[in-house]
This record gives sequence, structure tokens and C-alpha cells, in this order.
Amino acid sequence: MNSEHPIKRKAAVFGLDGITFDLLQPWLDEGRLPNLAKLLKEGVDGRLRSTIPPVSASAWASFSTGSNPGQHGLVDFTYPAADGYEVQVSNSRTRSAPALWEIVGRAGGQTGVISLPMTYPPKPFNGFMVCSFLTPSADSRYTYPNNLQEEITETTGPFPLHMSEKGRGSDPARFVRACKQMEIDRVRAVKYLLQTKPWDLFIYVVETTDNLQHEVWHLLDDTHPLHDPQQAAELLPEILDYYETVDRLLGEMLALVPDDVLVAVLSDHGFGPFHKFFHINNWLAANGWLKFKRTPLSLLKRLAFKAGITPINALKWVTLLRLSQMRKNVKRGRGGRMLRRLFLSFNDVDWARTKAFSVGNFGQVYVNAQGKRPSGCVTPAEYEQLRDEISQAALELCDPVDGRVVNQVYKREEVFHGVSAERLPDLVLHTDRAKFVSFGHADFGSNKVIEPSAGQTGHHHMVGVLGLRGPGVKSTHLEEASLMDLAPTILHYMGLPVPDYMDGNVLTAAFTDEFNEANPIQTIETNLTNEGFSDSVYGKEEEDLVLDKLRDMGYVA
Repeated sequence: MNSEHPIKRKAAVFGLDGITFDLLQPWLDEGRLPNLAKLLKEGVDGRLRSTIPPVSASAWASFSTGSNPGQHGLVDFTYPAADGYEVQVSNSRTRSAPALWEIVGRAGGQTGVISLPMTYPPKPFNGFMVCSFLTPSADSRYTYPNNLQEEITETTGPFPLHMSEKGRGSDPARFVRACKQMEIDRVRAVKYLLQTKPWDLFIYVVETTDNLQHEVWHLLDDTHPLHDPQQAAELLPEILDYYETVDRLLGEMLALVPDDVLVAVLSDHGFGPFHKFFHINNWLAANGWLKFKRTPLSLLKRLAFKAGITPINALKWVTLLRLSQMRKNVKRGRGGRMLRRLFLSFNDVDWARTKAFSVGNFGQVYVNAQGKRPSGCVTPAEYEQLRDEISQAALELCDPVDGRVVNQVYKREEVFHGVSAERLPDLVLHTDRAKFVSFGHADFGSNKVIEPSAGQTGHHHMVGVLGLRGPGVKSTHLEEASLMDLAPTILHYMGLPVPDYMDGNVLTAAFTDEFNEANPIQTIETNLTNEGFSDSVYGKEEEDLVLDKLRDMGYVA
């Protein structure tokens, strides 16, 4: 406990994953979302810039640590092992920088954290936690303390951990209703915890806003290539009912927050359309930077790959034939083992001749460097030239219909810095996110470099939503803040010093002159290290279950 800096004020954060003014503003203007509109009108409203890349695994970690991925270490849901090629699943132990609740706890404050991505497995701290995202199953220990799991089940019913598959990809109306019911069921537990547990900081994240927008964006956007006016007209009432329900639930939770508490409502990234996949590993192979083995089996699998025998095509066939159980097996791949036996995969890559590869969903490219990976073939003298070659080729890549694919290429040191930077991608190919989504995956799902999207029609954009309200907060508009600004702002508001490693800034423009004059910003020197990092905490069966969920959401192949 840090008695030198006692907790002065409380804060409550409500995350609405992936929400964007691009979608919500007309409904806010029409009065369909009165609770969110009231908060934005009474306090701060603004645009909130996400991390690069704008993926929830990285973005929520940047929110909770106030730092860039080079400090906290999370860049996507999956990543290659730091010393090899095995694809690992990100988790709470992957994060190197302390989270808000850990800092508040050391100062003697108590925090409640519910449904915040990348918190599984929960670690002991001064407060309570309910994990959901990437929790392997209901049999996993997903709460802290452990007995909170049973307490919630007994008082409000089982906490829904995973998004229902009902109607996903086949019956949008049913899927929308499943999203709505999941939030209704979760908020019963959230309201119970808000009322019965002590807290100085409270954090709850609504996940289904993101899930829903991935699936139905083409029905909300009449410029999307897959837009169906008749289906859109039929489904719009269901979609509006979902968002109005989320707003109603937000209002019910806000009613339980005392008036003297800082309230933040925010999204970790924005959202918008996308039209096509950019399969990075196929592109790297076509340019000679990724090589395959020349064994008989790998050569046979490559021939099959060129002929179109791929997981995505298999999925299309079993979906067309309504072979639902086989569809589930192909889509999930039973943890990838079946797919890797049958189809071209990372098992067929000749690492000794491969210079670069991609793991992740947002343009991450890793150089196979000598001394860093076991079969690294890129010498220090070649490293910079290779990065320049890949960057130039990426910027020149054009689609005949939609034009330039990659708008900007970032070298690692341009966007990442800190104790974890060395294990992050060497390049990030930042696509035109209104049209293209990069897809670098361990299993070569398609034999195309660029192809129309399948299964999803909306994806993450860079700018989300911020709203602040509470004592000392003025009514103003912030043109654009950074997601990393929230942690230092919350700590400062609570009366705590801001660690010097945080990249975000206190949002002084959100507060009155009187508040700022009475509360000068304090910083504290902190020696941040990478010692807490752990590559994997999942057993093989647990990892398969987590990868199943990521495949269901379209984040891995």
C-alpha cells in the first residue's frame, strides 16, 4: 500500500468495443441512444485514436497500461514465439507493463474488472475480476477470487463467457438477438457487482458491439459490395433494438455509479467496412521472401494449394452443402492439427530459406533474423535492405478494382518502443482499412493474394469514441485523444502519480481550470522490465479451445 498517495476520487469505465461515431451519430441525433447522448452532452465527447495495429488484444492493453505495444508487449491475439516459429496465444501473462488495477491496488485502492480482453488468466490483486474473452471454457478458473465464479452463478445465473454461434453467417437476425441476450445476461452480474462489492475503480467492457459489427456491416452500409437492400430493411429493426438495448443497459449501470465518480465511456478502436482480404504470407511467398520445403509431401500440398484445395474453399463447399458438423470441423480445424496435415501450412515452410513471414491479422511482418530465430537466414548486413524491399513492394501493390492496398508501412522502431519492442514485428503493413484487411496466418487458408471477404464485412478502423463525465469535467469536445491517454488521466483524477514510462498524457483539456489548478500532475519514476513476460499459460487442450474462439471471430485461419 502506498500511503503517500491515497486514493482521492473514484472512476468507472464502460467500454463499448469497436463503437464509432460513423455508425452511432445518426442514432444519437434521433434520440435512439439517450443514455450515451446524455453523457456526451453533459461532459466530454471526442474521437479516440487506437493503437497501431488497431486490434483489441493490443488496444485494450494500451488502455490499461497507458503505453504502446513496445512497452506492454501485446500486438495481436497470436504472435510467433520470441525464439522460434511456433504460434503462441496472447494472454494476461504476455503483458509486461503494470495495468491500472495493479497500480491502483498498490496505492491501497480496490478495482473491479469485468470482461476486459486479455485478462485471462486472472492474477491476484486488490479487487475482483471476471474474465471472458479467450477464457478456454466454463470449467476454467476465470474469476478472482476463485469463489466469485460460484457466487455470480448462484446470484445472477452463469456469466456468459463466449459469443453464441447461433445464426452466425446464416441467420443474421438470430445472431443479433443472441448478441442482445448475451449483454442482458452479463449486465445482471455487472449490476450485482457494482452494488455489492467495494471498488475505487470499476471497468466493464461490452464485447458484442465488436462481434455484431464484424458480421452485419454490409447491411448498415449501402455502399458495401455485399449490401442487400431487402435483407438490410428486414434486419434494421433487430439491429436498432440491439443498440437501443445496449444503451438502456448502459443507463442502468450508470444509475448505480455515484455522482462523485469520474465516468468514462470509450471504444478501443473504430469500425467500418472492408471488402477484401490481403493474404500476406501468399504475397511474401510470391515475392520469394517465404520459401517452402521440397519434400514430396510439401510439394504435393503445394500442388493442391495451387489447384485451389484450401481451407477457405473447403469451408465454402461444406457450407453450400449444409454439412454443418463438417463445416464446424473445417472452420475450427480441431486446433489446427487436421488442417496442417491436409493443407499447406507453416509446417511446410522451409525456415532456413525464408526471410520473412507474417503472423497476425493486421499486417505484421517478422524478419527471420540470424541469432534471433533458430533457422534465421537474414544477416545483420541484409536486415535493413530487406525491410526496405518489402516496404517498397507493399506500397506499390495495387488491386485492379480498389487501387492501393497498403497505405503506409511502419518499421518497428517507428511505432514501438520500450522493454518489449524487440519481440514485436519488424514491419507493419497498414492497409487501406476501408477496403482491405491483412490476413497473415499460420495456415494458408487461401491461394489468393487478394480476394473478396468471406464471413465478415466490417473490421477495425483507427478512430473510436470517448466520453467523460464527472466532478471537475467540463462540457467540451476533444478533437482527438489517444487511447493511451486514459490510464494517466484516470490515475491523475484518482490522485495518484503517473508512471514516467506511460506514453499517454493526462487529458487536462477535459477538466475545468479550477480542477487543473487544484490538482497539478505528479509523475513517478518507474523501472519497467520485461521480467513478468510468459510465452504461454495454456495447456494444449485449452489453447485449442481459445484458437477455436479466435477462428469463430475470424481473427485466425
